[in-house]
Amino acid sequence: MNALQYAQSVSTLFSLPDSYLRVKELMESDIASLDDIAEVILLDPVLTSKLLKLANSAIYRLPYQVESISKALLVLGKTQVYNLVTSIGISSACSQLNTASIDLERFWEQSVNAALIAKYLAGHCGLRQPDRLYVAGLLHNIGELVVCQQSPEISNRCQHYNADVKPWQLQQAELGFTYARCGAELLHLWQLPDAIVDPLAMQHSSKFEAAAPDVLIVYLAVRLALANQHPDLYQIKQLIDPFVLELLMLSQADIIKAIDFCNTEGLFILSVLNPRISTIY
Repeated sequence: MNALQYAQSVSTLFSLPDSYLRVKELMESDIASLDDIAEVILLDPVLTSKLLKLANSAIYRLPYQVESISKALLVLGKTQVYNLVTSIGISSACSQLNTASIDLERFWEQSVNAALIAKYLAGHCGLRQPDRLYVAGLLHNIGELVVCQQSPEISNRCQHYNADVKPWQLQQAELGFTYARCGAELLHLWQLPDAIVDPLAMQHSSKFEAAAPDVLIVYLAVRLALANQHPDLYQIKQLIDPFVLELLMLSQADIIKAIDFCNTEGLFILSVLNPRISTIY
């Protein structure tokens, strides 16, 4: 099976909540008002609760409390709320899957860390709508969940990376493609925006000079999250080409601040997106 076939095989089993699909439809409508969007979100109490928790978290650093969905839409804007709803909807969809063959703690911790690092770096570099890179970081390894449904023995073997063989190199050897490729195929099937999917799909590209800043930031976020999670295996300098830092005009101090940000906020975000996992920490 190739990456697309894996994605197609789980596209019905691994489905987004109806509330997300309705919100997406309204967000893309030219005639839907903010009140229309707020009404649909409010029909889902779990989505409402998680959205307000994230809106009031330190990742937005708002000077006041956001106590209603209508206010969240006004303060954050439709695009940022859409990106938050996407991350909540997909984390909910993930809970439907059989994940016995993978280390779910490692999966979620690395996903959240990559999301927060990507958001921090995107904001630092002055990119518009940095939340789209938060979502790309959160979903960067979603292909692993796809593969573990169809080939649990392969997904298990792909966890045995080491200092000499990076995770994406092992995935390529075992599957003929990386989790990034498989995840991108699934997100295309779900019709997520290219602004989210493309940086995720190209996270392992080494064509740095031709790459957009979005791609470079996700490349950095994925590797920094991996090094942060496995300090016994990897040092940052082993995983990151210094040319990428030069292209983005980032210093080592900027990288340290991004990692500190994810370490500070990671557990809270994890508790919102996947409470079952966060209770073990």
